[in-house]
Amino acid sequence: MRNRWMRWTAAGGACAGIVAAGAATVWYTEGDAQGRTVADTSASMRISAADAGDASRYWTAKRMAAATPIDRPGGAASGRTLTAQSIAQSKAFGGVPTIGALFFNNGQGDHFCTASVVQSSSQRLLITAAHCIHGGKGKQYATKVAFVPKYDQGKRPYGTWTAKMLLVDQRWITSTDPDLDFGFIALNDRSGKTIQKAVGYNRLAINQGVGKTVNVAGYPKIAFDPRDRPIYCRTTTARQSTYQIRMDCTGFYGGTSGSPWLLNYSYTTQKGDINGVIGGFHGGGWTADRSFSAYFDKDVYNLRAAADKRAA
Repeated sequence: MRNRWMRWTAAGGACAGIVAAGAATVWYTEGDAQGRTVADTSASMRISAADAGDASRYWTAKRMAAATPIDRPGGAASGRTLTAQSIAQSKAFGGVPTIGALFFNNGQGDHFCTASVVQSSSQRLLITAAHCIHGGKGKQYATKVAFVPKYDQGKRPYGTWTAKMLLVDQRWITSTDPDLDFGFIALNDRSGKTIQKAVGYNRLAINQGVGKTVNVAGYPKIAFDPRDRPIYCRTTTARQSTYQIRMDCTGFYGGTSGSPWLLNYSYTTQKGDINGVIGGFHGGGWTADRSFSAYFDKDVYNLRAAADKRAA
């Protein structure tokens, strides 16, 4: 398990792990973390213009339709459901511009996850699960990485965006630590625009505690979602373990890895504050009705800062 940086309470004492709501300093990171001195534990891979061009040509509509969810570390979300509980129900919808399907090849086949645009100074960053970027210990970075905002029934209203840089925590690469199952992708510009200019963004929120209402959206496995549409759910977070949180909602099968958990979501602006992404414990969940996320604190903040500096 990761050796976390200590977080300071408002009273000045140190605490570790998930904190009670309101007890810890809350950082709504407004995009520019470049001015802060932060610990850099990141590892990254740059993607050449030639390889990005290959990815753009590779992802035809047919290949996107045939892509499958990646196997999650610890096992994929199955068709099993929780019993004897009343839990929130997901619904299919048309999607939002800041959230999309992330397509890639992991050396064993074509796969997809979910990713979202996170506010940054470079205006080029996505956040998703680390296991959608790098396979963890003994494995490799994804290749042919491409993002389709608001992907819906094969439609690509904002086009296909290729990656220029992939970044995860080095400790994820060496140990596949589920508490570090988050990462960032820098995208190439398209038609003279950054991804943030083209579709908008969600902010990054850390140290939020649990018991929070979140809106979660993602792209489930087509076998369980024959309409091939994104789903969303409004539910509440809970503590799972020291550095893991969970939420209960139906329908979050494979493919939803990387789905953002949005606090303060506005149905008018279609924006919110990212407080987690599906991943972490059991790769995000062993059942489609209970999903997990690594707890967002200084580690994800620092990683975003490192990604932002390298995204130019």
